[in-house]
Amino acid sequence: MEVNTNKVRFSKNQQDAYTFLLDMKNYEQLMPEDTKSFEIHESGKGFTVGVGALPKVGMRLKETIEPSKIIFESPAPAFEYTLTISIDAVDDNSSEISLDFKGNFNMMIEMMAKKPLTSFIETISENLEKI
Repeated sequence: MEVNTNKVRFSKNQQDAYTFLLDMKNYEQLMPEDTKSFEIHESGKGFTVGVGALPKVGMRLKETIEPSKIIFESPAPAFEYTLTISIDAVDDNSSEISLDFKGNFNMMIEMMAKKPLTSFIETISENLEKI
């Protein structure tokens, strides 16, 4: 299953956007309105979020390529997924960001999760544009 967002304009240059998105506290303001819980992992390298009807989703920092890419992965071995955040330089005051979610789920889980996960990823992208 894949969910890809269009690039959105972010009002920070590439390096500042990278620094902003590397700070897990900043993801709380990007979450959808129906977020029930948001917890940063003790390591500071990931978070768990409960949104709407979705079960809690965990994101653990897997890899970074400064200042252009941040990759999260599932902290649970039972679920295989990644969220790649690409940050492209535009000018001194802005950047463009796209999110790419890839999950390897069985058909039943994919059918149940596709719509809420797509909405979740798109909301994060839309909220980036508002900052």
